[in-house]
Amino acid sequence: MTVYNFGSINADYFYQVPHIPAPGETLAATDLDQGLGGKGANQSVAMVQAGADVVHLGAVGRDGDWLLDRLGALGVAGDSIVRLSCASGHAIITVAADGENAITLFSGANTAMSEAQLTQWLAPIGAGDWLVMQNETAHQLHAARMARAQAARVVYSAAPFEAKAVAEVLPFVNILCANEHEVKALQQDLRISSLASLGLDGMLITYGAKGAAYHDFSA
Repeated sequence: MTVYNFGSINADYFYQVPHIPAPGETLAATDLDQGLGGKGANQSVAMVQAGADVVHLGAVGRDGDWLLDRLGALGVAGDSIVRLSCASGHAIITVAADGENAITLFSGANTAMSEAQLTQWLAPIGAGDWLVMQNETAHQLHAARMARAQAARVVYSAAPFEAKAVAEVLPFVNILCANEHEVKALQQDLRISSLASLGLDGMLITYGAKGAAYHDFSA
């Protein structure tokens, strides 16, 4: 069994500041830290550390060598990560002394890869394999449709949440992952009262510090 994780790879830049800048304000940061981020990269690292056979499908930009080095050091191979001429995806995370934060996210290479490249990567996927996705890339619908057509199972993390994107891929998803607020928004947008009516095999709902619950609809 192989897990094909189609997900984002971001450079996270953390700036420590006395307070969140007001509109038009120029503020000196007191510290800077840089790290590997992106929901997709985080998922690949976690699955590799859990012992899964993971193939990460993604992209970095012209500035992405250190991101690939960091992924490799954590056990995630870069064979199916394409290098593009644009900038890598990155997040500018401003953290105030009181813990408040503000984040500016640039998708960069994460949404610049071609559908044809994704088709090539997913050609070997088949029965017994899994496709894992989240909502920081392009072409999720194409990926989910192709995986299901080749008898693989699809897990979709609906984050960052966008009702239209979730509704498009739901017919091709086996397991949906979302937090409690996203679930409520999805029920309102789709006008459903029962999660079982979505036609999924299961759903993982997270509740922050209170943990998570898995709902099995396959029985």
